[in-house]
Amino acid sequence: MERRFGALLVLASCLPFALAGIFTRLVTADLWTLLAWRGLVGGAAITLYALRVEGRAPMGRTGWTLALVGAAASVCYLGAFRLAPVAHVALIYALAPFAAAGLALVTGGQTGGRGVLAAACISLAGVALVAGGGGGAHWAGDALALCMTLLMALTAVIIRARPRAPVLRAMAASALPLAATGLVLGDPWSVSTRDAILMTAFAATFALAVILLTEGAKRLPAAQVTLLGGAEVPLAVALGVVLLGEIPPPTTLVGGALVLVAVLWQARVEMRAGCDLSEKNRRADRAMVMDPTPNHDFPNITDRSGICPAKPRTWPRPHRVRQ
Repeated sequence: MERRFGALLVLASCLPFALAGIFTRLVTADLWTLLAWRGLVGGAAITLYALRVEGRAPMGRTGWTLALVGAAASVCYLGAFRLAPVAHVALIYALAPFAAAGLALVTGGQTGGRGVLAAACISLAGVALVAGGGGGAHWAGDALALCMTLLMALTAVIIRARPRAPVLRAMAASALPLAATGLVLGDPWSVSTRDAILMTAFAATFALAVILLTEGAKRLPAAQVTLLGGAEVPLAVALGVVLLGEIPPPTTLVGGALVLVAVLWQARVEMRAGCDLSEKNRRADRAMVMDPTPNHDFPNITDRSGICPAKPRTWPRPHRVRQ
């Protein structure tokens, strides 16, 4: 029941996340004004939630690094929507899991196996088709989308290396440089009523998406969150077609299909690997319960089933009481 509720929360977060491109294209104010409104309104909402969940402990160097990286990613993200179709940005962003795997390989030497490499090659081919679908007319927006993807991948690598990092408060703190820069370079107080309503709704839906995704991710394995979160991509493309009239060319659709297949396939592989590991652990536990005596022939194995190698353990030897 808990996992089902978590899956529903992750799926529900896809809609407000998919609306980001729609709001960015509908708002007529300049980019810095939009960033200021999103930082002020969305940052305040996320701050209240983050303080309730994570408390008021110091963020530390890792937290502020995440905040700065998140702020830079937001600038690239919204800037990409202003310069490229929604479908381009959404499909390029789907490359983030493979970008994170590549950064993990470069920074920490972590390899994901041949499956990850094959899926990454397929997704890169898909992104090449997406970028070439517009004949190079949207190269600036595609470049910003790629930069945003790399920054989000860097965020994932940092969080994986520092699992206790205050992620929510870092996301809230990322609104500070956005709001400050927007107040200087933009004009957030001289906007039309229509833009004010749209930007407030944009910031509120962004905060809602973050909260839904966070609460859902607590109840699910990471691979399943990635799998369900992939629904954001086709949803964003569909909203761009319906609400903005942006019909992607055939090459973009083919490239997007390749990216989605690669992402979903890799997420499915990770889910199966996690299930297999859990099953091995359960079988090992059952074997230990049935025969808790040590295996002296193989001292590095804690049970006689040979399923799960673990740290050597010492078990009390049964002894007879002298009569």
